Amino acid sequence: MTDIAPLAASTRAVFDDPGVHAVVRAGRTVHAVSFGQWVGEEVVPELLCGTGVAGWLPSALAPTRAEVTCARCLRRIGGPGASPHLLPLFDTDSSEDQIGF
Repeated sequence: MTDIAPLAASTRAVFDDPGVHAVVRAGRTVHAVSFGQWVGEEVVPELLCGTGVAGWLPSALAPTRAEVTCARCLRRIGGPGASPHLLPLFDTDSSEDQIGF
């Protein structure tokens, strides 16, 4: 059996700074990172939004200092653009667009 403790520790070290976020593989969305249980007692970084990473390996997350762009992560951290409300589909203030019945 392979000891995964060194892999978990090295991955934690990469994301341990509060200013480090993650991109999944070659993705463009920047996610906030939290730490969660991986295998056994090992704790590794995971996406705060809970988005799954198929074939998850710690190396699937690339560190970045770019601002978080994931809407779900932003809602969790209360960041800018974290409005819990949905955007309206139609402008309800314009009388021209309203249908009269």
